[in-house]
Amino acid sequence: MYLFPSRLKIVFALSIFALILILIHIIILIIYFKINDPKVFDFVRMFDLDMERNIPTLFSSFLFAISSFLLYLLSKMENENYKYWIGLSIIFLFLSFDESAKIHEQIGDYTEHFVDATNYLYYPWFISYSIGIFIIFLFYFKFFFKMGKKTFLSFILSAMIFITGAIGFDILGANEAFVNSEETILYCLYYTIEESLEMFGLIYFISILSNLITEKYKEVK
Repeated sequence: MYLFPSRLKIVFALSIFALILILIHIIILIIYFKINDPKVFDFVRMFDLDMERNIPTLFSSFLFAISSFLLYLLSKMENENYKYWIGLSIIFLFLSFDESAKIHEQIGDYTEHFVDATNYLYYPWFISYSIGIFIIFLFYFKFFFKMGKKTFLSFILSAMIFITGAIGFDILGANEAFVNSEETILYCLYYTIEESLEMFGLIYFISILSNLITEKYKEVK
């Protein structure tokens, strides 16, 4: 019996939860700047998209974990390309741990020894990760090239949404933090957009994977 939940139900549930988190985050930030007293309004950390070990971080880590699991399922449905799918599954599992443990920030601290960590390079973690993405793309070029055009373009779009947030707006936020600190409204705007794009990029990716699993199940049924 095929028990995999429908793609629309998965995407709808995850999207609603993401929107609720973003809305709560925005409301809390508005009140936070209104009160302007961190001691009185310390529980903002529980819903702040930029903070560690809170509900939004747990949700983002969960999205990576779901992606990893779906990629693993695809590896079990493939014969020729199962190694590529399992490789992606491992990468997303690492990213799930990274989201919770903030490994990229530790890598950023190490990268600071090799670059001038000022202005747009104030958070230099993205340099190491950009190199990693490029290397992975080289290894997966043949796999992506053999993919169906629709699937490939969908993968690219989800990656662009995610990377625009994770790197694009993170760089903008880094410059704002360096020039004016992390306590400005503009900095909060940047990281709100950043984290929102990351979440919806992942949700779209999950949608793509769910659709692929459904199609492959129909093929072998």
